[in-house]
Formats: sequence, C-alpha cells, structure tokens
Amino acid sequence: MSVTTVNRQWLLARRPVGTVSTDDFRYHETDVPVPGEGDVLLRSLYFGYDASQRIWLTDDGGYMPPIQIGEPMRTMGIGQVVASRDPHYTPGDLVEGFMSWQDYVLARGDGPMPLRVLPRADFPLSWNLGVFGVSGLTAYFGVTDGLKVSPGDTVVVSAATGATGSLAGQIAKALGAKKVIGIAGGPEKCRWLVEKAGYDVAIDYKNDKLGERLQELCPDGVDAYFDNVGGDMLDTLLLHMAPKGRVLICGAMSSGYTDVRLQGPANYMRICTHQLTVRGILLFFYADRLAEGAAQLGAWLREGRLHVEEHIVEGFEQAPVLLPTMFTGKRPGKLLLKVADPE
Repeated sequence: MSVTTVNRQWLLARRPVGTVSTDDFRYHETDVPVPGEGDVLLRSLYFGYDASQRIWLTDDGGYMPPIQIGEPMRTMGIGQVVASRDPHYTPGDLVEGFMSWQDYVLARGDGPMPLRVLPRADFPLSWNLGVFGVSGLTAYFGVTDGLKVSPGDTVVVSAATGATGSLAGQIAKALGAKKVIGIAGGPEKCRWLVEKAGYDVAIDYKNDKLGERLQELCPDGVDAYFDNVGGDMLDTLLLHMAPKGRVLICGAMSSGYTDVRLQGPANYMRICTHQLTVRGILLFFYADRLAEGAAQLGAWLREGRLHVEEHIVEGFEQAPVLLPTMFTGKRPGKLLLKVADPE
C-alpha cells in the first residue's frame, strides 16, 4: 500500500467561543507517524460529523477527554490499516472508530469504543459511519432499549432529520409504533420526513405552535419521546407526555454544545406527577452489543423498512468547513467527508 511522506492535519487553533468556526482550526503538515507497540497506523478514508463534536472542544470535553490546543480534531472515521503492531488488525483491513482530521492516524484497538474491522459488504462503505455507525446504533438502542417502543405507541422525535433522529423514527415504525411524529425546522425538512423517512406526520417548529400541534396530534399524550434538542422543546414535550411515558435524552442541540452545564427543565415536576421515566443514551454502554444492533438494522434494510440518507462532501480541505453546518441547518441524514478511496 502506498504511503505519502506528508501527513496533512487540521489542528485546534483556539477554543471556540460560542459557535464553532473555521478560524478555530489551522492547517499543518507533518511526518507520517510510526506505530509503537499496540498501535495501528490508519490511512483516513472518511470523516463523520456529529453535533457532539462541539462539546469535545470545551475545557471539560463532556463524555470524552477535551481536545487540546494544537491537537488534531477528533472524529469518528473510517480508515485502512497501513501498518499494525496489534495482532487483531492486518494491513489492508478497513476499520471504523475514533480517528482525527489527518491523513494518517495512530489508533488503538482498546478503549471505550475499540476499532471495528469492517466486513467486505455489498452496501456502501460510508454506511459504517451512518446506519451501521454511531448514528444508527444510537438510534437503535435508544428506541429499543431506552424507550422500549412497542406496538401501539405514539412516538415523537426531535431534530428528526438528523443522522440519528431520522433513523429513530423509522426504527419505531419497524417496531410497530401506532404514530411516529418528527419535529424539524422548515417545510422542506418536514416534507422529507414524511416522504423519505416514513414518518406519519411532521411538525415544523419554526412555523407551527408546537404545543398546539402536539395536543391536536396526540390527544392522549406521547408515550415515548426521543429528545435530541433539550431546552424549551423538552419542556413543551414534558407537558404532553402520557402518564407513565418514557423520555430518552440523546442530545441537547438547543444548547449548541458550548458548555457541559445546562439548566434542567422548568417542567421538571411533570416527571413526578405523570410518573415519567427519563433516561440517557451513550453508545459506550452498548459496546458489547454493537453486532446485535447492526444485525437487526441490516435485516430491516433488506426488508426495505429503513431509508438511508447521506450527504458526502469530498476534499480534505473541507474538514473544518463542515463542522459549523451541524448547527446551521445541514441537509437531512448523515454528513460525511470523503478523504480517499481504499486500496
């Protein structure tokens, strides 16, 4: 396998204040790293984009160690093994896991989410970062294990056109939910939810009155709410949950992920008065069940029950340009950057 002599990188230049921007990163070139004991040298093929990357740029880092000034930006990615000092990985293997914005990455097979060797399959390689990656698997375990969606449920998903939200609603339908409602911003995204993602109905939070629409569509209350937004939207949903309803906290897009400290819901007591169950989802806790989730998602795909949407941009130079779009209205589905083709 050919290896260039230059390793291009995008490094964190400064901690973002407020919205992340391209000025928070700087381009750098260095030597290709040499793997030490237990290391795997990867050639980058795809970078995935998730809103939660923003919280890794804070001093706290959230659920991951913070990225330090001068370090390459962390991402979930797909790479090809160039050299390996770990017997579980062989040159030529295609893998998915934690990587960073550089052509060549030193990775390890241990950690909370070990590098996953990818099968040679008849679906696009990029799907391993979407429907078979963090987005799809979070949606799967969030809906099945977190919300325990079952036939007859009324389910609501916020940020429903996102990589996770779009699949969460489809998984709920596959499990027999009676009504699946997506919340999104703007008529085009709402149309996409119904026509492409198979949602029963969509609420346009930018133009509709959310509370009134929920009352109209869910007169008996919401049985299961997949929350990607938090803030005022979560507060509104708490007022429209059915008794003994379930709420899954997957994200807090309304915060912009600029800080790990967030104000809790004002309608907190509805959890008590309606005996609601509220729990979180983090894929680290399902590391030993990822194959199970991928197998079921694959079965639903073969049955035509899931629609996969991707937006793939090409060019290493675009890496810092794409991250801010996670908060400014990107297209539906999974956002990916293609860096190179496998050899």
